[in-house]
Amino acid sequence: MGVTTIDRKPADAGFESWKVSFDHDVSDVINLDDPGAAPEVDEALEREGVVPLFVPKVESAWGNELELSVFVMPQADIASAEPYPLGPVKAPHVSEAEVDQNVAQLVAGHGTLQPALGVSTPRMGDTVVIDIQGKAASGKIADLTKTNFRYLVGSAALPGKVTTLLLGMRIRDTKRTNLSQGWRIHGELGDDGRSRACELRVAVRDILRVKAPKLTDEWVAENMPNAKNVRGLKDIVRKTLRAEAESAQHDELLERAANQLTGRVTSMPPEDAVTEMANSSFEGLLEQVHGGGYTITEYLNSQHTDEQKLRGMLKAQASSELTRLMALDALARDNKLEPGEQDYAQAARTVGKAGIENPQEALEGSFGRVYARQLALRARANEWLLERQGLGRK
Repeated sequence: MGVTTIDRKPADAGFESWKVSFDHDVSDVINLDDPGAAPEVDEALEREGVVPLFVPKVESAWGNELELSVFVMPQADIASAEPYPLGPVKAPHVSEAEVDQNVAQLVAGHGTLQPALGVSTPRMGDTVVIDIQGKAASGKIADLTKTNFRYLVGSAALPGKVTTLLLGMRIRDTKRTNLSQGWRIHGELGDDGRSRACELRVAVRDILRVKAPKLTDEWVAENMPNAKNVRGLKDIVRKTLRAEAESAQHDELLERAANQLTGRVTSMPPEDAVTEMANSSFEGLLEQVHGGGYTITEYLNSQHTDEQKLRGMLKAQASSELTRLMALDALARDNKLEPGEQDYAQAARTVGKAGIENPQEALEGSFGRVYARQLALRARANEWLLERQGLGRK
């Protein structure tokens, strides 16, 4: 059972339109929230031996046919993959001041919120008690209308523009601002998914800060029994910070190695692919900007730029990023590399899914097995560059 025929035709701006026939009904594949994870899409890609630049989009599904929008990943050659000195590698270091700071943060997590006496202006990380009211042209917005609401300044419990407003306020101040359509709460569209443009009124009632308990051996033994005492807690924190420092150092080496390989690509990336990557970045930026309640004009003004300059910058970044991907793909192809479990874990980190269990399963569930494998394959190629210089994973 599987794919029977594939008809590929050029579409707009470098995309291809695929009509794929199967020997079974596929009409339930039209899941627009997660189109790349459909096994039928992967079957079509594998049949054609194609790796996509973006996760393919299912345009339609009826009976035994799918219509896909696919942008084929461009290929390149590299002049050489010979090891090249990466420069000095600074040993990871964790200071006692960092250990003490992180211990204090852990202990503060067991503290209680109390009024910040003598403090009149909130800062990032403070908890403020506010009254907030959101009004759109068609009425009040329930998600943005609360009394005596405790809000952690900088959190995603309210649109980001609220944080910007609060950082310029004092206790008993009242201010108004406008949110553009598309604002988000905890990463999701509020207002029952409408996130209407609205006027927001915010009043600051109080500023609260955490009063941490006194750090003693007895307190640690009671609240963090694995640490036993203060010294044990510091040892655990020091070990964690050192592992994080080693991971950050490894990421830096990976980036250096990939950048050097990028310089050995023998051809420029295709213009249509660069343009589409830049457009995708711009759309992603727009979503973030609107998610915070800002208009694109407000964002551009805050960055002291305009849309033309911003798009030019994104296009330059896209060209560099695409060249890097093409270089890693070429390295993997030329050396017949295969990804392993650690490579899927590294790939998960690069797409913001650090720490997830079963990274291969998670990536394939989000992107489909073809796209997920290519992410892991690039991670394998990048690591292979370091391994040849004795700098691979420990």
